[in-house]
Amino acid sequence: MYPAAEHVQINDISMAYNRHGDGDRPLVLVHGITGARHDWRKVVGPLSEARSVITIDQRGHGETSHPADPSTYHFDQLVDDLAGFIEEVVGGSFDLLGHSMGGMVAMRYAMKKPDRLRSLVLMNTAPVSPEKPFGLDPEHIEGLFAAVAEHGLAVAREMNAAVPNPERELVDELHGPEFFAADEDWRYERIDPMAIARLGPVTFRHPSVLDRLADIDLPVTVVCGDLDTAFWGPSRQMVDVLPNAEFVGFEGAYHSPQHTHTEDWLAAVEEHLARSKT
Repeated sequence: MYPAAEHVQINDISMAYNRHGDGDRPLVLVHGITGARHDWRKVVGPLSEARSVITIDQRGHGETSHPADPSTYHFDQLVDDLAGFIEEVVGGSFDLLGHSMGGMVAMRYAMKKPDRLRSLVLMNTAPVSPEKPFGLDPEHIEGLFAAVAEHGLAVAREMNAAVPNPERELVDELHGPEFFAADEDWRYERIDPMAIARLGPVTFRHPSVLDRLADIDLPVTVVCGDLDTAFWGPSRQMVDVLPNAEFVGFEGAYHSPQHTHTEDWLAAVEEHLARSKT
């Protein structure tokens, strides 16, 4: 179904990744919570025509191993995992794109390890705790993660299925219901329930790093769908603080515009990479 993963030992995990295309300045793509490296399957082909594109599975996700200690599911560890991966696999300078929780990891990496980073794309993410992510009340979110910790992922899938998902409906209309269905089965068969139980509360309730973004002195593009209301406001806030940032909004897009507004999304990323070369 998907390209076979390569693996590299990073800290206490075997991290899965794929490299697409060739080039001396790779673009590294980092998925969000419950995601995997296949979240980029609509865009890695076009992106890798002009460069190397590297997609990873974060700890406890996809085909990356599950840590023995669930307490390692926190932002600092995810940043350390990314830093170790960059050292082992990427080596030289690179561009970084992070989506949702992956964007939270990417911005923290940029603050901690800016030396090799050429540019940054922050996609549907936030430096602050997002309000009502995916339109869900805090009580629903808290109940979801508590249910995962106690009963596993099957309960979480049932709870999510009971909530309206207009983005899923749009993707089904554009690509057919099998586009998400098969991928969702693949992801949920492999994900560590404790990754969701531990990283979920961290992702949606965390201390603000908004003021610290002023220290990221490199080209940044912030992108967001205008219907992703939880992340639209924080995205605009980031642009006001980042010293060298541009904003691209996608009209009629939700949390994963690479699926629903693929051509516009690709154009925004290509424009960003062209700007960061100067």
